[in-house]
Amino acid sequence: MIKQLFFTIVFAILITACSQDNDVQVARSLQEYIEENPNFKTQSVLAYAANAAGNINLTYIFYYPEVGATDIRYYELTDPTLDKDNFANYRRQSLASAAVFGGKLARFARSSSIESWCLVTFVKEGVLHLSDPINIKNISKSTEYSNEVAINYKTITAPNFTWSDGNIKENAIYFQVISDEENNFISGTYTEEKFFQFYDTSNVTLNINTTKPEALIEDEIYNFTLMGISDDNWVNLIIEKQFIPRNLEEFVAANSEKTIAEAFAFGATANGNATTNYIYYLPIENSFDFRYYETKNTNVDPTDYKNYSRVNLSSKADLGDKFRRFTKESSDEVWCLVTYIVDNVLYISAPIKTQNNTKPTEWSTVVDITYPETLKPVFTWAEGTYLDTNLYLNTLTKEGDIFLSGTFTKEKTFQYYNESNIEPNKIHTTTPPDLILDDEYQFSVFGLDANHWANLIIQNTFIAQ
Repeated sequence: MIKQLFFTIVFAILITACSQDNDVQVARSLQEYIEENPNFKTQSVLAYAANAAGNINLTYIFYYPEVGATDIRYYELTDPTLDKDNFANYRRQSLASAAVFGGKLARFARSSSIESWCLVTFVKEGVLHLSDPINIKNISKSTEYSNEVAINYKTITAPNFTWSDGNIKENAIYFQVISDEENNFISGTYTEEKFFQFYDTSNVTLNINTTKPEALIEDEIYNFTLMGISDDNWVNLIIEKQFIPRNLEEFVAANSEKTIAEAFAFGATANGNATTNYIYYLPIENSFDFRYYETKNTNVDPTDYKNYSRVNLSSKADLGDKFRRFTKESSDEVWCLVTYIVDNVLYISAPIKTQNNTKPTEWSTVVDITYPETLKPVFTWAEGTYLDTNLYLNTLTKEGDIFLSGTFTKEKTFQYYNESNIEPNKIHTTTPPDLILDDEYQFSVFGLDANHWANLIIQNTFIAQ
């Protein structure tokens, strides 16, 4: 009997300890938790919520864990209709938490379509801290994601950011984060204005930087993130934009010892997708430091290099590894160009006017192939929808990655191994190899306008005869 009583007491003690350490297993309201911590502080935890991009059933609850914060918890109303200001209505929930911005902030992940109220707590130096209640509005006012922000430069490494409210114009404050390419935290500030100058705190209402951020570095890649937050701590708007301090004019000035030469490049839309833009370019052997620059829109002087900002895009080999191409997802029309370096020469392409909305590239496979001579096919094609094409780039490749021939014609015809009608600036530098009977090849033609935009792309696979 005594032994049974002993185990009963021990079990009760363990249950009590468990309830204090884990309110998820043994339900306790937030009010009960507060009563054990009478010196609690409200409104002292920065926290707000937003749904994930493209997923209204996944909500992120962001919070700023101050240095020294422990026992960080997430509480939510047991019923969304209950009084949000009555702490007895909140129960702790077990949610996964992950660091963001290199650990300067963190976020809980909540999987639910139900709208409710929640808050975040932590303990610091023995004192319980609570956030304001957060209104989760993932259905009625789902977070809008955008990249629309104007970035200008007071000096090369002093960008300023100007933005507008999105569809929901209920933002009371704006949180700006600047991070590096790997999203490590650099600066975090709050303003009531839709403007922030790095690093000028004259209009900053709240600052989570413990020290003044280090200066940005020219040509390094950075990320700007903005959250537009309403009075009830719901994030209506998230803007994410990458930027690189130093425009093209400044880049050219930094390479003033180099000779300037022209690179060949042109633009096109992807097949059937006017929001995917391809920028093809022809790199010279041993070239490196491939860069893509663009203007804000097409209403600027395309010859003025200070209008061009660098955009961090990856490029891949194309057309038998002879060309490369950048890919950019955007519906905007801009002027853009490509640069690279070979030895002591800086190559800059002529400006390309993207016309993905006004003249999306027409893709086709229709080309007439005849053989007046064995293994010397003649390719003939029609102009297409747009009538301002003034130059055709013709290429032949084998097995997708072996480049054979690259020429330019003004006529809508080309014969392999016959250069009588080609323009002088051909791409291949040696005599192309003979075709092999019954082998498979690909012929491509790109119809370019005066602004280096591909009105027409024809690609056709054929068997040599």
